[in-house]
Parts: sequence; structure tokens; C-alpha cells
Amino acid sequence: MPEEGFPKVYATAKWLVIVSLTFLAILAAAFWTMVFTGFAASGFKAVDPKRGASESMVVTAECAWPLSVNDHNARAICSMFYNLSPEQRAEALRGRK
Repeated sequence: MPEEGFPKVYATAKWLVIVSLTFLAILAAAFWTMVFTGFAASGFKAVDPKRGASESMVVTAECAWPLSVNDHNARAICSMFYNLSPEQRAEALRGRK
């Protein structure tokens, strides 16, 4: 009668694998949901596809700080500054003083 025990062990192992994979998939979905919602809530803004690279950006001394307006990296600094929320901009300006 030892042949009768093997199908039970096989079925138990099969369902254990199925349940484990389902549980891991649910955990992975919860993890990535928390990661991405936290990432979005942290103030990250995706690039607006309507805004083309040809659009001219105004480089001012306020946004380019600590660089000069003529510095070649000032455009990147201003781009980051303009992507901040109004609260984050105010905090950055307060921190500069």
C-alpha cells in the first residue's frame, strides 16, 4: 500500500507551492504599491510629454543659485527648481538665507 501515500504527498506539495507563490505575488504587489506611492508622494514629478525640449526655460539667479546665470549647468538646476512643489520651493529659498 505505499503507492497510495505518494499521490497525497504530491498533491500536498503541489498546493503548498501554489499557495506560496500566490502569497509571494500578493506580498510583491503590496511592496511595489508602497514603494511607488511613497515615491510619488515624495514630490517626484514625471516629465510632461507635452513640454518639448525646444521650449525655452527662463534661467534666473533665484533658480540657478548657487551657480551664475551664465553657467552651463544653471539650466539643469533651474529645471529641478521648477519641478519642486510651491512648498518645497519656499523651503529651498528659506534654506538659502
